[in-house]
Amino acid sequence: MYLIGLAGGSGSGKSLVSGLFEAHRIPSFDCDAAYHELISKKCPLTSELGQIFGDGILFPDGSVNRRALAEIVFADEEKRKTLNRITHAHVLDVLHGWLKALEKDGQTVAVVDAPLLFESGFDRECDVTLAVTAPTKTRINRIMERDGITKEQAVERIAAQIGDEELKKRADFTIRNDGDVEYVTEQFNTLLRKIEERRNKK
Repeated sequence: MYLIGLAGGSGSGKSLVSGLFEAHRIPSFDCDAAYHELISKKCPLTSELGQIFGDGILFPDGSVNRRALAEIVFADEEKRKTLNRITHAHVLDVLHGWLKALEKDGQTVAVVDAPLLFESGFDRECDVTLAVTAPTKTRINRIMERDGITKEQAVERIAAQIGDEELKKRADFTIRNDGDVEYVTEQFNTLLRKIEERRNKK
C-alpha cells in the first residue's frame, strides 16, 4: 500500500484536498472523523478519557462533551499531549483495520488525513507527505464558523498546533488553500502528477 499523508492545522481546508483525492478514486481516511465517531459513544477510549480528565467531560450516555474537554486541554500543553497520546493509539487501531480491508480489496494507494500527522509520528509510515496551509485570518474564520467558538478560542487552537512554516519544512509537498477552489485544484493536479512520478520510481 502506497500511503499519502495529508496534514494541516485546524481550518486549513484539508477536506477540500481530501475530496480531490477521492474524486481520483484514491480513498482517504479521516483521522478526525474517526476520533469524533469514537468519542460520540461509550467505548474504551471515552472510558479512558473520563478516568484521566474526570467524569465532567462525559455526558450521561458515556460520550465525550467535546467543548468541556477542549476547555481543559487547549489551556494546558501537558494535558493536550496526554489527550493526543491516548487518542492516537485508538485511532491508529481503526486506521490499520481500514488499511487491511483496502489491501484485501486490491487497493494499492490511500490517503491518511491526519491533522497531527507529524506530531503522532505517523508520517514515518507514509511514502509521501502533503501539507495544506492557509492564511491565519482565513483559518480563524473557518474554525469559528465550523465549531461555533469565539475568535479567541480559534486563535488559541491554532497556537496549540504546528505552524504552517514548520509544516512546509516537514512535508514533501504543500498546497495553499486560501478559499479559491480553482487555484487549489490546479495545485493538486500538479502535485498528483509529481506523487505518481515518485511512486512509479519505487
